[in-house]
Amino acid sequence: MAVPPPEDSARAFFAFHLKRLREQRKLSQVSLGKAVHASPSLISSIENCTRTPSLSIARALDRVLGVQQFFEALHPRIIEETGLPIGFAELTDAEAEASTIKLYENFVITGLFQIEEYARAVLQAAERPDKLEFLVAARMERKEQLHREEAPMVIALFDESAVRRPFGDREVMEKQYLHLLHLAQEPRIALHIVPMDSGLCPEGAFKVLHFPESPAVGYAESAGGQGRLIETGRHVAQLDVLFEMIRNKSLSGIDSERMVRGLLEAL
Repeated sequence: MAVPPPEDSARAFFAFHLKRLREQRKLSQVSLGKAVHASPSLISSIENCTRTPSLSIARALDRVLGVQQFFEALHPRIIEETGLPIGFAELTDAEAEASTIKLYENFVITGLFQIEEYARAVLQAAERPDKLEFLVAARMERKEQLHREEAPMVIALFDESAVRRPFGDREVMEKQYLHLLHLAQEPRIALHIVPMDSGLCPEGAFKVLHFPESPAVGYAESAGGQGRLIETGRHVAQLDVLFEMIRNKSLSGIDSERMVRGLLEAL
């Protein structure tokens, strides 16, 4: 796919000057990635306009490439163009680097596990038609994290109500349940359901992401998809403890699969 010209959008302008400055300073995508603590594939994707840079990456690029608030100043405009929540780019970048992703969902099946039809049904009630398909595509792009060369270990805890709650018609839910059962067979994915009578009320969905050589970060969901990245060590540790408390109350992997099969058969 051809990279759009820099005048097309803020993201294309960002990509053009990132490649220009990188090559001007004789840096490969690998060496630049190491310098800004990002994978070479992320640098390549930003240059090809297939990934949205996070604010932290923009700031790191300014520092490493020796420009003052150039990429950082472009970031708000890029986010404005996409219509994505501010924290979304930070989350996707963190997911791309994580070795382990722990997540708890209390309302819907997590975006990483959604099929396209389910994602569209979830998003369509609150989004304009002209923005909907872009958001669905962004959500499907995130799923590639599960299939990259060094894919993360994903431990997913779903409140029972999140799995039971229907989005779309019977066919959509059938495909979504089958997809969950398929994912449950993957060696690097663990899926657990938290029964309704567990006596827990975590109050909101959240994630904890662990990295090979960096401190863990958290991500807390909020209304309207306006999530925020949490980097304060104490707060991240609290989320990690909460996750383990929820996991201790959840069904085993085998019993969780059995529940999903039961829901599938009951459609």
